[in-house]
Amino acid sequence: MEEIINLLDEYITFILDERGSFEFVNNLSKNFIGKSFVSIFEGSERRNAAKIFYEAKKRGKSEGKLVLKEGDERNTIYLKIIRHDEKFYSIGKELKKEKLSFITDFLGNVIQAGEEWSDLKGRNIFDIVEEKDKLVEIISTALEKGEYEGKISINEKTAKVIIKATDVLEFFIEEDIYKIFEDILKSKNINEIFDEASKFLEKLDIPFYIKLIDKERGKNEENFQEFSIYKGNEIVGFISVPSHYREKIEKVEFLIIAISNALENIDNIKHILDDFAVYKIDKDGNIIYVNNCFEELSGYNFEELKGKKLSDFSENREKFFEELGKGKVEKFLSKWKGKNKEFIAMENAWALNGEIISIVSDVTSEKEREKEAEFYNSLLRHDIHNKNEIAIGYLGLLEKTNITKKQESFIKKIREALHDINRLVSNVKKAEEIRKIKKEIHPLKIKEIVEEECSRYEEKLDEKGIKISCRINDVLILANDFVRDIFSNLIDNSIQHANCKNIEIYGEREGNFYKIYFKDDGKGIPQDDLGKIFEEGWKKGGGGSGMGLYIVKKIMEQYDGKIEVESDLGKGVKFILYFHLPKAKEKTEMLRIRF
Repeated sequence: MEEIINLLDEYITFILDERGSFEFVNNLSKNFIGKSFVSIFEGSERRNAAKIFYEAKKRGKSEGKLVLKEGDERNTIYLKIIRHDEKFYSIGKELKKEKLSFITDFLGNVIQAGEEWSDLKGRNIFDIVEEKDKLVEIISTALEKGEYEGKISINEKTAKVIIKATDVLEFFIEEDIYKIFEDILKSKNINEIFDEASKFLEKLDIPFYIKLIDKERGKNEENFQEFSIYKGNEIVGFISVPSHYREKIEKVEFLIIAISNALENIDNIKHILDDFAVYKIDKDGNIIYVNNCFEELSGYNFEELKGKKLSDFSENREKFFEELGKGKVEKFLSKWKGKNKEFIAMENAWALNGEIISIVSDVTSEKEREKEAEFYNSLLRHDIHNKNEIAIGYLGLLEKTNITKKQESFIKKIREALHDINRLVSNVKKAEEIRKIKKEIHPLKIKEIVEEECSRYEEKLDEKGIKISCRINDVLILANDFVRDIFSNLIDNSIQHANCKNIEIYGEREGNFYKIYFKDDGKGIPQDDLGKIFEEGWKKGGGGSGMGLYIVKKIMEQYDGKIEVESDLGKGVKFILYFHLPKAKEKTEMLRIRF
């Protein structure tokens, strides 16, 4: 069962003992191990978590939706739990993640605020809003129903607001990014289109470069992904952004559509993207338009589709509309029934002027290839790992027999070789995950993460007689869950290969970066080899997979950061990691808020 759970990399998975304490977690904080399932939730969610756990204890299985608070983020998770051999196995999917803006008590006094809203600390929200009576109505609704969702104007900019009433009032405010799309479509000239597009890119809070005819803004870099802007069949510009911002790249793709549409001054959405399959439905899901490419893909002509329910031709429409209710649909996969064939489609969709427009791509062959390759890769990794564990078990039995010292040394070498193979399997799996899954980066408290990784290696370090010190500032850096693998690989590298007695990890700010130094006092690396150590599979003598430092470099590239190395033979090695610091949000002297 544990092996199966380990394969579910894209889901939240965990194992609880018979008392409900965490034994294993994946895609959750490692700090949860040893804690009770119920204790990681707050307020009324604890009662809901207890209900789900006792339902599984009583009936053998249960499921439900829970909200997990981590820092200033609120993650809504749908969990399924089954009981097996006195343990509880769970798999969950993250439905949505919301970032908390600020918290007030029921009288409107701000008691906690995120970085962007730090000016509100110690103030009362009623002293800031322009329509106090309306705010009273809104808070009353939140208290009565538990939640309020609506629009808000902040310094004349439209935003979406959610207010959740627990034992306090939690405010989640997010700029209405689709309002900018509408502004682009309404633009009357090139200058307006360029300005609105630039404004949109700035709101994404990522590095960018845009060139439109004779206008340009930002800075283009080598590792940026480029998206061409068309006017008819002519390329008139492009937008480039770092390739690892997966979710934001999809918004850039929509921006390209809006710019191209505005350039041609087309009011009718029928003429957008003739090179892509496009359909349009009304709010009830009835088909009101398809273009030629969609007709070719589905095999139906428009007259055969007009007025019919989209759900007659494609699956998972309830989930589609559920995601659309959150503002957009991105990379939505579903099976379609064409006139002469079935196919798997990926959709990106958004609502505009009361209608829903979707761009459809046929990904059938791609998904089939991915599924087949992943099956064989997973099977191979699983089988190798299992066979190695069996071999290690037999070696343990062999050690208990009457063997000579020489035979004992052979057994030790065999065990080390098998452990190296298991590490290789693990590292290949991790490298594949990094290449395949482009996780969104966001601010993380790096001090806690590094200290946790150091603590995890205490036993191994003690065995080798290595002392480790960690002096990291309490700062936020831009990263994701893969950051743990950076430090686990560096620590493991020093343990396995450095022959060192001390490891130091410390950091300092430098401009827009937070630099972390990882230093050991081991044998060092020859100058001729320094340029090779980050290559995939490179190693020089000894054990190891040759994948650890390659993984470190790939993760740093994903963060748009960099890693440097310094070393002299006999004097150890020093790695220098450059992590981006979150951009400071612009603050205004006077906030004008209108609900």
